[in-house]
Amino acid sequence: MSVLPSRLDAMRVALRPWRRRLVGLVAVWAGISLLTAALGLRPDVPGLLAILLAVALVVWHVLDHTAPQHLTVWPLVDSELGSQGRGNDFRVANLAGRLEAADARAEGRESLVHDLHLQLQGLIRERLFAKHGIIAEEEPKWAQGVTPPDLWDLLVGLPPPDLYRPQRLDPILRRIEQW
Repeated sequence: MSVLPSRLDAMRVALRPWRRRLVGLVAVWAGISLLTAALGLRPDVPGLLAILLAVALVVWHVLDHTAPQHLTVWPLVDSELGSQGRGNDFRVANLAGRLEAADARAEGRESLVHDLHLQLQGLIRERLFAKHGIIAEEEPKWAQGVTPPDLWDLLVGLPPPDLYRPQRLDPILRRIEQW
């Protein structure tokens, strides 16, 4: 008996973000079914539900993938990788493993610095375009004028050799997030 309530609780938690969407879908379905029945038509209730569900899934997919995305903050120092929080995917785990290997065991430092530098440059370019609508390669003088000097040096210069160290990387990431 105790297994059933825990499964219901788990399902309720999983469907919580979808509650409004599902209630809206059921309300539209019931409304259309009642309206067609009130007009003297014989509605195909299961068919109507299938059509509404298909249309709703397409609309929800488009809305979820075209809506503005909020910035995600991933602390890289003193973080717990085993938690099921935001950002816990294979890329973060892979990056954390590579950072730990480079910092503690001196494994793959040069390639990690190169990869991190390319990723940070991409983030700076994205932020520059998102905030000011400027593409750095097309308008370098404008881009330099609106980009913080430390980030501009990272964008156009060579990466610091100790970029793999969390103490060095964390302030850079925080600066990009705050810009």
